Amino acid sequence: MSFKDILKDVQAMHDKKSKDYGRPGDPYYNIRGSEDFGIPSWVGATLRANDKMKRLQLAARGSELANEGIEDSLIDIITYMTTALDEFRRTQT
Repeated sequence: MSFKDILKDVQAMHDKKSKDYGRPGDPYYNIRGSEDFGIPSWVGATLRANDKMKRLQLAARGSELANEGIEDSLIDIITYMTTALDEFRRTQT
């Protein structure tokens, strides 16, 4: 699998999850919810990525993941970090 193929998988995951967590016209609706607690949305996205990182740390230590596998967690981290960058750039303009 090539780098570009992985990026297509990331886009597919983003689009799929945006249907569950976003709103029409605002795919980051859930991420921006952190702003209700005084946390910038880009920081909120990195916190969610950190949750996925913790899952990967458990898997690396031999724990069995019950809900989603390593590949899904890796794709989620890429998606969250891309969202974080997008939101960071939005706040800098």
